[in-house]
Amino acid sequence: MFPVFMMLALSFRWGIQGIDPEYMSFLIPGVVTMTAMLGTTNETMSIVWDRTIGTFDRILAAPVSSISIVLGKILSGTFMGFVSAVVMIIVGKLVYNVSFGNVALTLLVIILSCLSFTGIGTVVSGLASEPREASMLLNAFRFPMMLICGVFFPIEALPIPLPWIARFFPLTYAIEAIRAFSGELKSIIYIDIAVLVVYAFTTILVGSKILLKIITR
Repeated sequence: MFPVFMMLALSFRWGIQGIDPEYMSFLIPGVVTMTAMLGTTNETMSIVWDRTIGTFDRILAAPVSSISIVLGKILSGTFMGFVSAVVMIIVGKLVYNVSFGNVALTLLVIILSCLSFTGIGTVVSGLASEPREASMLLNAFRFPMMLICGVFFPIEALPIPLPWIARFFPLTYAIEAIRAFSGELKSIIYIDIAVLVVYAFTTILVGSKILLKIITR
């Protein structure tokens, strides 16, 4: 929830009327997707904790399948990121009067983004041997995404080759789609959604296989 407090702090520091509405309409969609990313990846950190303290072994002693454990972990990460993003959307609408255009498609993009980030977090946490390593590896993905994927400024303003590198991260496509919803729907939105679908499917598939291997070792 740090991005929420950050935006509220900006309001009290400069005054709501003193903040450029045009920039806030640009910034908040980026903060929404960044919040989803942080919420999902922080939740997937529980995988490495469960692995370290032997929680999986105790869970498997109960009459539950390995698939249900994997599904529960994926859904918990996705749900946490989705709720965090929705809270940020509400703050953006009520405090800054930012329009998100097509609400249904916006929520779809957020869900696909959360699935993608959950997949990334599951892969990283599954490969890490202990929590500090997982945190360091996740930050190696999260901080570059926050800085070059267009959260705070357009990726077109970045020097080459950073805009090309940004296109390898799902955060770029999520931000691009949500920002486009506030204006007229463009064909690029459907490309963004298609990329997020592929990203979500691939990372969830890989992450699930890694997590299953950990649980059934």
